[in-house]
Amino acid sequence: MTLYIHIYISCLIWCLPSDLYQITMAYAYWKSGKVNDKATFDLFIRKNPFQGEFTIFAGLEECLKFVQNFHYSHSDIKYLKETLPGTIEPEFFEFLGRLTTYDVVIYAIEEGSVVFPS
Repeated sequence: MTLYIHIYISCLIWCLPSDLYQITMAYAYWKSGKVNDKATFDLFIRKNPFQGEFTIFAGLEECLKFVQNFHYSHSDIKYLKETLPGTIEPEFFEFLGRLTTYDVVIYAIEEGSVVFPS
């Protein structure tokens, strides 16, 4: 079981955890020169799981690990080059290769807090 957990966490942190919408939005930010502008993104739920009345917030540590270790690997960038339209400039892929989360600021509620859907 320990091996399974290690493999799952490694995949969670190192796999390309995105869809093409997020990548095309990143391209739009890059193309319009807004990559250094401040932006805010929220994680939220629309519906409580298991048809419950509320949810207990959990998983902050996994989110923080993901952000701390986030990067695009050479194989991720190769996949994106093969998948995205050929009109995307090579400089965008170079930008993705250098992308870090060094200046990301995270505000979160306390682990174990009761939360409700938005």
